[in-house]
Amino acid sequence: MRLAATVMLVRPAARAGFEVFMLRRSEASHFVPDVYVFPGGTLDESDMNEEAFARARGVEERVLRAQFRAEISPAFPAPDALPDLRESAGLCIAALRELYEEAGVLLACDANGVPLEASALEPYRDRLHAARAPVQRGELRFADLLAEIGAYANARALALFSQWITPPVFPRRYNAHFFVAEASREETAAADAFETHDGAWIAPADALHRCHAGTFQMVYPTIKHVERLARFGDVESLLKFARSKPIYSIMPDVPAERQFSMPPDLEYAW
Repeated sequence: MRLAATVMLVRPAARAGFEVFMLRRSEASHFVPDVYVFPGGTLDESDMNEEAFARARGVEERVLRAQFRAEISPAFPAPDALPDLRESAGLCIAALRELYEEAGVLLACDANGVPLEASALEPYRDRLHAARAPVQRGELRFADLLAEIGAYANARALALFSQWITPPVFPRRYNAHFFVAEASREETAAADAFETHDGAWIAPADALHRCHAGTFQMVYPTIKHVERLARFGDVESLLKFARSKPIYSIMPDVPAERQFSMPPDLEYAW
């Protein structure tokens, strides 16, 4: 079972509410091909070395213990699979790296932890665009790219929302951590055109409507998270909830037809 990190990147909508950025996975993908997902991927060794930790802010022990507060609940049949501190720090860095690789969005800060606005990164726009593929292929370390432009990975921009574990009946299993992060209204994002295509900013309610209509395919864990997002009217209330909500390590039930399910009274308990 591999540790993984996923980012639900949200931004205020033009008129009201908010949108979340989603990507359609490649038809050739070995995992959930041709469906819409949030940017994310598995934890790499390069996310957990000292160079990566030194090039990040928000991975201090105190912050990590507050962030990674998942519990094992008797209501959910999940194994005891909580990450240790080193893995927790790595998951934050993996989330930011994957967001950059797959969506082209870099959540960065300066050495003091002050977030860098898009204008501060504008001089490096061409370099950041060109470096996405080398970072994705492992030819350029994320930490080295950050050092090159004098920036730090901003883990404080992330709010852990949930921890979902793939049931054992599936051959590929993930211990996936879903984060929420805010982008500015002007933030642009784009699929990498390799692992993912058709990047879209979409209101959660619209994503659910299109999914039910068969024009926007999503898998069960994604649908459940979009349903949770759809209950909020703005980014501020969503982030406030995410930073204070209980988090349980959960593993959905899988009936004989191999479709995920969850008892109705637990739908919004995780």
